[in-house]
Amino acid sequence: MSIAKNLRRPSFGVAAAAAFLALIAAAALFPSLFARFDPVAVVGPSLAAPDPQFWLGTDLNGRDVFSRVVYGARMSLAAGVVAIVISVVLGGLLGMAAGYLGGWADAVISRCVEVLVSIPGLLLSLAVISILGFGVDKVAIAVGIAGIPGFVRIARAQTLKIVNLPYFDAALTSGTGGFKSIITHVVPNAAGAIAVVAGLDLGGAILSIASLSFLGFGAVPPMPEWGSQINEGRLYIATAWWWSLAPAAVVALTVLSVNRLSSQIGTKES
Repeated sequence: MSIAKNLRRPSFGVAAAAAFLALIAAAALFPSLFARFDPVAVVGPSLAAPDPQFWLGTDLNGRDVFSRVVYGARMSLAAGVVAIVISVVLGGLLGMAAGYLGGWADAVISRCVEVLVSIPGLLLSLAVISILGFGVDKVAIAVGIAGIPGFVRIARAQTLKIVNLPYFDAALTSGTGGFKSIITHVVPNAAGAIAVVAGLDLGGAILSIASLSFLGFGAVPPMPEWGSQINEGRLYIATAWWWSLAPAAVVALTVLSVNRLSSQIGTKES
């Protein structure tokens, strides 16, 4: 059943999640259509409360919080997508190699995955960041590397299931090479399960990147990024609650929307 058919009659929650993600994606692609101010420019008084001019108030430097949240969508979403692409590509390749080759290759890859899985994802990301350095791009790579073990397991399981089916043996018997058989039979059949998990993990990747940026490993001020904005306003939560609450709410809603939509697709696929 196709994804389009799965979402043909969505519930209110799924429709709301899809609409919110479409809005966030549009803000990431065309931020100038939504934001009235330059995200790094001083446009008003310090710590101004939300009003008709500044919809989400201003920060300590007089920058418009709404504009910074809108422009921060591009960096936050892009980092999340990069992290997932790294996890899917590297994890998928390693998992398929382990499942198809078997033997010592499967044993080595599986043991390495078991070691990495025993380390909490955020801690593993911090270890990678300590090697690569700070910055949103480094954080995205670190989160992507931390997500590889999960996709190795999924790709390996799917590969083992497919290579043991009669039609795969028939393809090899007919003279089709191993690599071509994997591309023709394993990848298309494993793509559905991997895509569903990738969708679910995208929410986790966005949250992890925001968390690491909150800790100071991500975007360098005054670059707008959701996690960094939450960190900037945390000391003023009692007097300027809007500064941290706005980006925190967007992160939460984005993650919940991604998970809701991915769960719906996964339920229909199963």
